[in-house]
Amino acid sequence: MPDPKPNDVDFHEETDSPSYADDRNFYKVEKWTRDWTKLDSLLYAGNGVFEYRARPSKDIKHRPRIRLTIRQRTRVLDEWPPPGRR
Repeated sequence: MPDPKPNDVDFHEETDSPSYADDRNFYKVEKWTRDWTKLDSLLYAGNGVFEYRARPSKDIKHRPRIRLTIRQRTRVLDEWPPPGRR
């Protein structure tokens, strides 16, 4: 039996629960309020390596002023807009 690939449907898992995502060490794409003080919503949480990068680009094209972070537990991997452009 071949090893599962990161984009394999049987291997890929998503959730809408922030606590389950933290327990499983999933990537999370989170939308923040305009002043960066509160988390507005969880847009994506899953173990897909490629999905977590593709999701923000779709949201940014649709809403250029959106505030997003890509996190894995407490580690911030990326954010939009970048810190120098706020």
